Amino acid sequence: MGILVTHKTKVICQGILTPLGLSHTEQALAYGTHVVGGIAKDKTSDIVLGIPLFSTVKEAVEATHPDATVIFSSSEEAYDEIVQAIRAEIPLIVCPTERIPVQDMLKIKNLLKKSKSRLIGPASHGVLTVKECKLGIMPAHLFTEGSVGIMSRSSSVMYEAIQQIQQKGFGISSCVVIGAYPILGTTFEDIFDMFQKDKKTKAVLMIGEIGGNLEQKLAEHYKNMKKKKPLISYITGAHVPKNTYMGNISAIVLDESETASAKKEALRHAGSVIVESPAKMGDAVFKTLTSLG
Repeated sequence: MGILVTHKTKVICQGILTPLGLSHTEQALAYGTHVVGGIAKDKTSDIVLGIPLFSTVKEAVEATHPDATVIFSSSEEAYDEIVQAIRAEIPLIVCPTERIPVQDMLKIKNLLKKSKSRLIGPASHGVLTVKECKLGIMPAHLFTEGSVGIMSRSSSVMYEAIQQIQQKGFGISSCVVIGAYPILGTTFEDIFDMFQKDKKTKAVLMIGEIGGNLEQKLAEHYKNMKKKKPLISYITGAHVPKNTYMGNISAIVLDESETASAKKEALRHAGSVIVESPAKMGDAVFKTLTSLG
């Protein structure tokens, strides 16, 4: 099972001939991802890596009827690429691109509200369902199959969590990086609801960070759910000095409600298991899953 993508998901790649696009498309194919087409505006051939190439998203959609697209583009081109995917009504759009102008994301957010598409990102390492499908830039060889769902704002701590979970004898069902950005296409509560419905996922690990209110919104949503799977939460940035921020544009604390302590308190009050140290994420998952039997 898993969420968002499976081995049946038909995928196209926008920007397939960029260095990142070519490299990660090759890795996705090796993992078993069903890549059915690539878009290259200035293509000099009709095929690459055994995949048909198209000049526009519209052409690719008409020919292949994809379920998802992954976008490898510059920050200057990302707005147009995402808009093309939305207008083509591609159900799932994954965008690893960083530094997209905020005003562009505001316009994209409004387009998404009226569309049939879901955006994961921007600044997202992507989506992966273990042993089935990889979209984005996550190194698929790190993942062992199992029953833990992971959702994260950024990725460095997430890879540490994956290693710890697997050292405890457990594995991952699906992993989603919603993105390290102030304005995102998909929220934590959206992803948690998908994991809640997924039969394979027994517990969910959320890795949040200082800045914004995404974690508080998840806490409120989780608190109001009647039937819910265990939620384990770790918030990075607890020791960041005041008037500084972490490595991405969304990790900026504007008031006390955006600190790690405030987020942890909201999640604890909602019923989430709170992990105080990054070294204890695997332990928390182990205790949670063994308590379920």
